Amino acid sequence: MSDPAVEIFYVQKPAKVLVIDGLESTRALLKRRLSIYGYEVVTAEDETRAYVVLKKVSVDVIFLNMFINEKSTLGLLKQLKENDDYKKIPIIMISSDSDLDLIVRCIEAGADDYMVRPLNQTLMRARLANCVARKEAYDKEIAYLAQIERGQKQIAAQEKMASIGVLVSSISQELKNPLHFVINFAEVSAETCSEIDEKVEADKGRIEPIIYEYLSKNLKKFQSNVQKITEYGRNADKILRFMLTQSSVSDGKKHPAIINKIITQTISMLLASYKINGITNPPRIITQFDNTVPLIPVSTQAVSKMIYNILDNAMYSVIHKFEDISQARISIETINTESTVEIKIRDNGSGISQEVKSKIFDPFFTTKPAGTGPGLGLSTSIEVAADHSGTIVVDSIEGEFAEFVISLEKKLPD
Repeated sequence: MSDPAVEIFYVQKPAKVLVIDGLESTRALLKRRLSIYGYEVVTAEDETRAYVVLKKVSVDVIFLNMFINEKSTLGLLKQLKENDDYKKIPIIMISSDSDLDLIVRCIEAGADDYMVRPLNQTLMRARLANCVARKEAYDKEIAYLAQIERGQKQIAAQEKMASIGVLVSSISQELKNPLHFVINFAEVSAETCSEIDEKVEADKGRIEPIIYEYLSKNLKKFQSNVQKITEYGRNADKILRFMLTQSSVSDGKKHPAIINKIITQTISMLLASYKINGITNPPRIITQFDNTVPLIPVSTQAVSKMIYNILDNAMYSVIHKFEDISQARISIETINTESTVEIKIRDNGSGISQEVKSKIFDPFFTTKPAGTGPGLGLSTSIEVAADHSGTIVVDSIEGEFAEFVISLEKKLPD
């Protein structure tokens, strides 16, 4: 028949315990006993080794000997309880001294429990199980609060995207009809030019040479201008359709998508927008796609916006740095990692200063001249990344380069 005490205090899910004691024999004895009870045990002989272990292993409870090499560890106890990374780990102090004053000082310094040698095994297991339960409750609380925070960020991001989407959609719809008139009239004008040109050529012998030269020369200019109006009008129409697609309010759901394809389409829209603004030869964007990148659940519109915003900033940076645009370098690379898909965007533009780097994701912050944008691009981008349980990490040297690494989770949490 099994021991009832073992059934009560047996740890179903192995918890990790750190034993800090100066005596190897004591460490070995505690490790052996706690292992029998179902705990995973790591040990440290002093303060220095304890911190090494804590950086490598996430522990649930610490057993700390009150004296190591005849020196009090009360200072170490205080340090651990003041450290944000370790303060929530329950600490059980162990001593051969039952002095009440010593126990009080340990409790005041943050100790969660106290035991006096020789250790009562049943009592030790009960107190240890209680500390493990306390740590598990804290971890669950942190995870729950993090989930709430993620949810709040997602709601805020969706609301912001929805409000911006409504505005962009409204403006795009208002521009769509007059733009179509511009394109249609430009096409009609081109046809009229061709007809007039044919008529002038047919009547060339009956027209005075000076008048013929004037008509021919100006018709060619007019035809060239009309052709540019038509071309830019169609590019503008393409951008408007892209904006309408991008501004449509998402239902918040993610669907499996090919990141490499999203990037390719986004680059095409970006280059078209620069051409319509008079930059007929924008910097080339070098792509390096990892073909092992799988389908991952994303909001295609939101991810496209995020990539567009960062590439647009890279374009602006290199264009304003180099007079010879052939010196500009912009690259975008995808990398398939174990749990994420990384999108690395790098440019050799003006870079980002340390002062500015801490502000670039703040809403309405921008280093561009007034009138070039509201400064919402990167703040929206970081929200999109968060909405996909992802991150954006920035590396830059002012005057040399800027690199943005977007990491998107392959599998989103439920």
